Amino acid sequence: MTRKLLLVIFALLLMAGAASAQESTTVVLVHGAFQDESGWAPVASALEAQGYTVVTVAQPGRGLDDGTPLGEITLESYRDNVIAAVEAQGQPVILVGHSFGGMVISAVAEAIPAQIQALVYLAAYLPADGDSLVTLSSQDRYSVLGQEGNFLLAEDFSTAGVNPDIFASAFCPDCNEEQLAIVAASQLSEPLAPLNTPVALTAENFGSVRQVYILTAQDVVVSPQLQALMLANSPVDHVFALNAGHAAYVTAADALAALIASPDVLQ
Repeated sequence: MTRKLLLVIFALLLMAGAASAQESTTVVLVHGAFQDESGWAPVASALEAQGYTVVTVAQPGRGLDDGTPLGEITLESYRDNVIAAVEAQGQPVILVGHSFGGMVISAVAEAIPAQIQALVYLAAYLPADGDSLVTLSSQDRYSVLGQEGNFLLAEDFSTAGVNPDIFASAFCPDCNEEQLAIVAASQLSEPLAPLNTPVALTAENFGSVRQVYILTAQDVVVSPQLQALMLANSPVDHVFALNAGHAAYVTAADALAALIASPDVLQ
């Protein structure tokens, strides 16, 4: 057998192994605040085209089919809902969280670390032990949500929302007109209690899970400056950057899927 033929066979075996890994890998996608799972559709399609199994989690209180009162939703509600989705897969998964979803997937990893192959944070809040979304976001001097009149509280303080006049442009400064319309139509009210709830994280559980961060360079919701600060305070195993706004799942779906499927996540 010639050396050239051996190299060809070796390359084919590597390709077959990669394809097998993709077919056996499940990616679970968790949306952030003020949104539902539908925004993940382009990313899910791109990952499925590469052979991955993809689960997009619908959190409580989202959609017409879920009548969960927003005032009853807690951070634990979100966490337990994702845990159920992960456990249904029967094998460790890649768990991706966008924005506030970063808080949720951190709590999930603390609860079931052995069932998480890797955590992927997309433009996400990356907590240390005891952090909440509110304690982290209050450090963000560059977020448009911190400007007066942009973050709206219900009179009874049970829910919050974003000024609809700026919602689409804030979440998606890199959107075209069609994408802006889609993002504008997707806004939902968010229960306030989960945003104020700190997460309890340990080195033994949360710290044992591989962590990857995807920074969004055009983000004006979770600013790149805050993302960098969180990474300094809570280092991860690998950092990527996308030249995109907060809704990178809309404007950079293919590039995002490629990062999720990269060896730095899968290893």
